[in-house]
Amino acid sequence: MHILLTNDDGLKALGLQTLKRELSAHNCRLTVVAPNGQRSAASHSMSINKALYCQELPREKEGIREIAVSGTPVDCVKMALEYFLKDDQPDLIISGINDGYNLGSDVLYSGTVSAAMEGPYYGLPAFAVSMKDMTEERCVETARLVWQLIQKITLQGRFPGIVNVNVPPQGEISLKNVRITSQTVQIYHNVIAEKRDLDGSICYRIVGDIDMETAPPDSDVASVRDGHIALTPLKWQQTAERSLDHLKGALHL
Repeated sequence: MHILLTNDDGLKALGLQTLKRELSAHNCRLTVVAPNGQRSAASHSMSINKALYCQELPREKEGIREIAVSGTPVDCVKMALEYFLKDDQPDLIISGINDGYNLGSDVLYSGTVSAAMEGPYYGLPAFAVSMKDMTEERCVETARLVWQLIQKITLQGRFPGIVNVNVPPQGEISLKNVRITSQTVQIYHNVIAEKRDLDGSICYRIVGDIDMETAPPDSDVASVRDGHIALTPLKWQQTAERSLDHLKGALHL
């Protein structure tokens, strides 16, 4: 199986490198194309009309190719599928393992999820994998879970979309602790914080305390709050189907 790995934390990030080692142990052929540094919250941005610089690392193991790209996570997927792997398309895209949740409406801002969103555009299944309070031990367990999910979801039938996986800092990392959930709205409080710079001038930071308590039952946020692993199927088509008739009626069309 040929898998494209990427992320938004950078090529050398613990999550991606742990996932690389786990999948290579199962004889997966891996192409790793990831940013050369931190690109969190890059969303679906692309480096239009900007030069991209790519550096391929020396191969340490047969079947693993690693390339660092100066752009965004979406740039990395585009470079992989349109250039480096143009004649050697992967079977699956995996973005992660991200250090931090990508829940609810945060998927709109997430570079991790946006990279996975490129999958259906190219007719490829994709996983976005994230975890809260990453430790090396739980990261290894999450990588093993990803392989189990690949076997259950991808190898037993071509899953036609995106699976968003979020692992909490507590609870067992296993298939029996997985919950299939819906995406909800991730509520933040005090999103804009006013600060004083070192010279006394006023500046602002986009921060926010996550409200995990008001999430509806069976949602991705509620599941991780209760110690379960949330699996949420996503799609990149964003047409609001229920609003079509309303617009037609309003415009008498």
